Amino acid sequence: TPRLAYEEQLINSRKNADFSFRDIFFDPENELYECRVPSGRLGIVVDETGIGPRVEKINIMSKLYKKISVGDIIVAVDEVDLVGAKPDTFWQIVSRKANKQERCIVVLKI
Repeated sequence: TPRLAYEEQLINSRKNADFSFRDIFFDPENELYECRVPSGRLGIVVDETGIGPRVEKINIMSKLYKKISVGDIIVAVDEVDLVGAKPDTFWQIVSRKANKQERCIVVLKI
């Protein structure tokens, strides 16, 4: 049974990068978790890391408040692998999916 909604798509995603979601997923040291978020604004601020967008700030009114933590790394949104992505790429993906009833955000716990 998959642990994540888009697990198979993410594991099989092909990126031209040194590492991908697959590498993070299969590393037993990593703790991944999934947050389902309704459409609309996320209410977070992210900054850049080599791994992916890191949560820098969470608005108290955010639907992600108390679901994710400052410092966590966002590694996927729905079926899109965001390992190594810059914040602007993250926001492009999120805004394209803003009208979906629900978005599935996969986070690497830090």
